[in-house]
Amino acid sequence: MRASLSILLLSAFLMNLAGFAVISFLAVYLSNTLHYSAAQTGTILSIMVMSSRGLPLLTGILGDKYGYKKLMGVGLVTRGTGFILLAFAPSFFWTAIAALLIGIGTACYEPSALAFFSSEPHEKKRKEAFTYLNFALNGGAIVGPLLGGLLLLFDPRYPFLISGLVFFFLFFIQLSMIQEKRTPNLIQRSIRSDLSQLFSNKPYLYYCFSMIFFWFMFAQLTVAIPLHMFVISKSESLVALTITVNALSGLLLMLLFRKLFLSVHSFRLIKVGMLVMASSFLFISFSSSPYWLLVCIVVFTIGETLVLPSSDIAISEFTNGQSPGIYYGFFELSFALGATLGNYTGAYFINDSSTTFWPWTIFFIIGLVGSILVGRLKVLERTKEPLEIFQHQS
Repeated sequence: MRASLSILLLSAFLMNLAGFAVISFLAVYLSNTLHYSAAQTGTILSIMVMSSRGLPLLTGILGDKYGYKKLMGVGLVTRGTGFILLAFAPSFFWTAIAALLIGIGTACYEPSALAFFSSEPHEKKRKEAFTYLNFALNGGAIVGPLLGGLLLLFDPRYPFLISGLVFFFLFFIQLSMIQEKRTPNLIQRSIRSDLSQLFSNKPYLYYCFSMIFFWFMFAQLTVAIPLHMFVISKSESLVALTITVNALSGLLLMLLFRKLFLSVHSFRLIKVGMLVMASSFLFISFSSSPYWLLVCIVVFTIGETLVLPSSDIAISEFTNGQSPGIYYGFFELSFALGATLGNYTGAYFINDSSTTFWPWTIFFIIGLVGSILVGRLKVLERTKEPLEIFQHQS
């Protein structure tokens, strides 16, 4: 089990490295290199998000039933194929197909990978595993934009090609080194009973709805923020720097906040984190300086760092050790809805209107509403044995 988790942590680092080598520049690449309209750019990004975050309910069930290793393998191959196709896509149609493959691959991989971490029976070790996962993801996000920016100097297709090869490499590594893992007794259980248990867990469903507002804000890290940076700086290197500053500060903040995730309830950290993220958008409207935007990204990252590990930890507690794949899979629907709305809204700001205060004020209000909604979960935060409540209600 420990060896498999180590491989998954390495995979998380390399996958984020490969992903951010592409995603950091994707919105700018679609709009400025391929000359797609705002609607076309938003459509490509949303296909990727809707498939990667809409299908995990199904792929999570399949992982619970037939094995997490199998679903992760399918995900790696499919995602790698999508990235390579993206490098050679001759038209908008094929670009959309590539985005769909990338999304399907992500949907197959992520719920099963998170289920591996969630299957740790000891609460403290489980929380530590999720914090290490965040370290790995941030490390990849630091190196990824730097690699992508370097490859762009030679050919804009190179980031897509190298990223695709990384996913194929990880497929062979995991195939030979990861042990299969499934939750006991799930073969005898029906999909209907799993869904019935999930949909009767009202606190969990309320939590998923509340997180739509977080994912709306989170989407702006790869849409509105880099596009705004390009508008005010006309520099692709500064666009890459937005993700690097986010990832580097996130890594440092994880070192600073690490003990918080072990001692403070996840709902409280999520509520505060969403409020901090919302405030960062309001701060962006104060100045059109690229350097001020980088400062605001650090503030954004403070909130993001509080939310992301806490979110995974919260879901592991909601599952109560039962069908973790389906719980993580269903949660991705909130990502699909929030990020899709965020993608279209962010892509709409590919113009000088992003230098005014009103787009960022709207983002602030959306984040504030989300923080208030999560704050209503505080009644569960006060209970000493939340898992028993979740189990009773399910």
